[in-house]
Formats: sequence, C-alpha cells, structure tokens
Amino acid sequence: MKLKINWGTGIVIALLIMISGMLFLVSIALRQDFYLVEKDYYQKSVNYQSQIDKINNVTKLAVPVKLTQSDKAIQIDFPELFKKEQLKGTIHIYSPVSEKNDIKLPILLNAGLSQSISVKNLPKGRYTVKLDWTSNEKPYYQELEMQLP
Repeated sequence: MKLKINWGTGIVIALLIMISGMLFLVSIALRQDFYLVEKDYYQKSVNYQSQIDKINNVTKLAVPVKLTQSDKAIQIDFPELFKKEQLKGTIHIYSPVSEKNDIKLPILLNAGLSQSISVKNLPKGRYTVKLDWTSNEKPYYQELEMQLP
C-alpha cells in the first residue's frame, strides 16, 4: 500500500511542525533565568558624573591600589598616603555571570593598609573588584580585574 500525501495534508503537516517548533522555543524561553545587571541602573546613569569624578581622583594618586591574588584569597593594598587617614567605603567583588556570586564587604584595613578576602567559595571565572571609598571627604572609585582559575 502506497501512502499518498496531497497538498492539503502537506500544509497541515508543515503547520504542525511549525507550531511544535514554536512551542519548543517558548518553553526554552520561559525556563531562562534573566535579571538586570544593576537593580537601580537608571539612578546610576543619572549620577555617572560623580562616578567619573571619583575615577579621576584615583588617577591623580601617585601610587595606585594594588590587588594580589592567590588560590584561596585576594589581598588589596592601599598606598601609604592613606596611612594617617580614616578610610570608609566598600569592596564589591562583582561577577558578570551571576549576581549570586557577588560579594559586598566594608573596607576594614589592617595596620599595613591591606585587607585580605577569602575567595575559595567563589566559582571559577572573571570578576571585577570595585573599590568605592572616601578619605578626608574626598571620594575615590577604582575597578580591578581578576580571574579565578
């Protein structure tokens, strides 16, 4: 017995394949986890000039802030010119992949003007260490890149 497919049956089969393909793509889209990079992105864009001023203050420093990395921790070293000054601010270890991997800490320097942060629980990948601090009412902002193997 030979199966004959006329043009009407072909159109129905093509429509069924197209509809099932669309349903498959919709199901994939519904399972995707999406989020904004920043929750308050609009407010940050409005205040971006103050961010530029903070970055310019960092470029005027004679010695920049340094980042030293090992397998289990990172160490952030501030220059000696902040020795007699009170630093207030935050350290944000930012993961561009997932907000769940972000770490936010206050700046708590030891006597050697350094702070060590454990990164052994972070997944492998690229991170940006965002330093936002104030010294003598002068704001600073610096971003340092790091790669966890």
